[in-house]
Amino acid sequence: MHFRSTVFLCTCFSLILTTRLSGQTDPELLPEIPETRVIGQPDPFPATPLGQGDVVTPDRTETSLGTSGSSVTVLTEEQIRATGETYALEVLRNVMGLDVVQSGGPGRNATVFMRGANSNQTKVLLDGIPINDPSSPSRAFDFSFLTTENIQQIEIVRGPQSLTYGSDAIGGVINIITKRGEGPPRVRVGAQGGSFGTWQNDVNISGGGDLAYYSFGTSYFENEGFSAVSQRFGGFENDGYRNANFSGRYGITLGDALNVDYVFRYIDADSDIDNFLADNLIRQNRLNAFFNRVQVQSLAFDGLLENKFGFSLTDYQRLDTDSGFFGTPRFNGQTRVVDWQTNLLVMNNNTLMAGIDYQQEEASSTSLSMQEQSLAGVYVQDRFNFGDMSYTTVGVRWDNHSRAGQAQTYRFTQLFPIYATGTGIHGSIGRGFRAPTIDEIFGVVGNPDLQPEFSKGWDVGCRQQLIDDTLFFDVTYFRNDFNNLIVFDPTLPGPFGGALNNVQSAIASGMETTASCQLTRDMFVNASYTLTDTENLDTGAQLLRRPRNKMTLQVSKSFFDDLATVNLYTNFIGKRRDIDDLGGVTQLNNYTVVNVSGTCWLTDRWQLFVRGDNLTDADYEEVFGFATPGISGYAGLRFVQ
Repeated sequence: MHFRSTVFLCTCFSLILTTRLSGQTDPELLPEIPETRVIGQPDPFPATPLGQGDVVTPDRTETSLGTSGSSVTVLTEEQIRATGETYALEVLRNVMGLDVVQSGGPGRNATVFMRGANSNQTKVLLDGIPINDPSSPSRAFDFSFLTTENIQQIEIVRGPQSLTYGSDAIGGVINIITKRGEGPPRVRVGAQGGSFGTWQNDVNISGGGDLAYYSFGTSYFENEGFSAVSQRFGGFENDGYRNANFSGRYGITLGDALNVDYVFRYIDADSDIDNFLADNLIRQNRLNAFFNRVQVQSLAFDGLLENKFGFSLTDYQRLDTDSGFFGTPRFNGQTRVVDWQTNLLVMNNNTLMAGIDYQQEEASSTSLSMQEQSLAGVYVQDRFNFGDMSYTTVGVRWDNHSRAGQAQTYRFTQLFPIYATGTGIHGSIGRGFRAPTIDEIFGVVGNPDLQPEFSKGWDVGCRQQLIDDTLFFDVTYFRNDFNNLIVFDPTLPGPFGGALNNVQSAIASGMETTASCQLTRDMFVNASYTLTDTENLDTGAQLLRRPRNKMTLQVSKSFFDDLATVNLYTNFIGKRRDIDDLGGVTQLNNYTVVNVSGTCWLTDRWQLFVRGDNLTDADYEEVFGFATPGISGYAGLRFVQ
């Protein structure tokens, strides 16, 4: 199967190279330090389309990326589509400061480490909906089932973000923004197949006008897969995967002052899984997840005052078909959030923001009866600038957790742009916290006296544009101090000779460097390097599964007046520590993965797209004992109207 897919891939690329290439090489892809502009937003997103170069995650309201002192990476719809990837986790692998770890192939548990923080210390949002799983032991988000269809952009904000997002936002926030339709009705239909018996199709319909907008997407993916157990441990049985996604965004704008917006995503996925280092021929994980949010947005006093009121619901139902000690494992979790935010344009250079949110989560499993806990927070933040010389945000937040007590957090960001030289000096400092999960409090080794985890994080950096804005680079130093971390404490009484306790501290520091260059009109290059030093302050050891070195290289090339594109993605991941089969600590080898994608417009409606993964057939493990895909190829057609 691999050989046939590779031949098909080479044939498709031969066709592409005899046509003209286009795509992600436009100079607009280069980051910019924008012109001075009024901070206030008289007609903000989603009532109006998100402007080019604008983000919504750092301050929970639309703002220009170039006027933010936060460390932010934005992946646009065009950049996501250029990778040819089906799942968001594969796109995130190319982002500096992020380390993606997956226990096997498609459908197996996948988590993200950001700036050295634990994977459960990254908050994941869908249009502001917190989608971390309350029924999982650590409340970490599993990226394995999140597809890329119907996504407008992904915003990654590094560093503590608890000021605006409360619990879990210690390492940072990843916000997936659903596409907002606009203009005449537009239809996109695609289908592809390839290695490991893969078949995938998707449909997206969108459009909108002054009164209403809509976007609906659906996709179906299945493959025969490969054994999740590494071949060196005898894995041979294919572990297949099936995933159906349905998503949408619908809104209506009633005049100039009122907007009602609704977003949702439903996921139905089944994955064959194995036991640790041993094939299991019948075991499956079955997932049903539903995320949705309704928001009412109003403007008053000619847009000087904006109010947003929202309700979000996240629902998980998971089943492990392998009978456990307490019976067939079932997990159910639900998170409900009510939030309100008001933004007041005090002056043309000053916006005052305040908000209240209340979150209630509940979870149960085969071994745990239904339990619930809540978190209430209030925050205030001021965003102001002095001409085009300084952009500042500063704010504080107070939270009260029903089980773990109170937490106070803050955030300060600063940007000093020097337009004459194309320079920007930026930095931020903040405090984050993570409340204990339901399982950590009520589980088998739980502890009802657990307190929140805390962090203090800061960064400082410089961004620079040169050579008529065709060259851009950014260098940022960061540091995170983690305290009160929850770990197993054998000195406490418990059914297994211990219980969870707040006893650990850790530190992570390093440097993030990125450079982008428009070499020619039709060739664009982006490279990044992330250095991450981590240390468990109690043991002096490096934290698990976080490489010290990560490098990425992306090259896009177009030919013949932009009819087709070829994109090269190369990732180098350095050595990192992990738990071995005997419960000790081992070191995983470094590795390099090379992926290629390409598109070619056959007509003004039909587009051919191809993708080749791990072209050097690198043999590596992201998690000890779990397999990764070898060389593979995929191809398909897309119809756009």
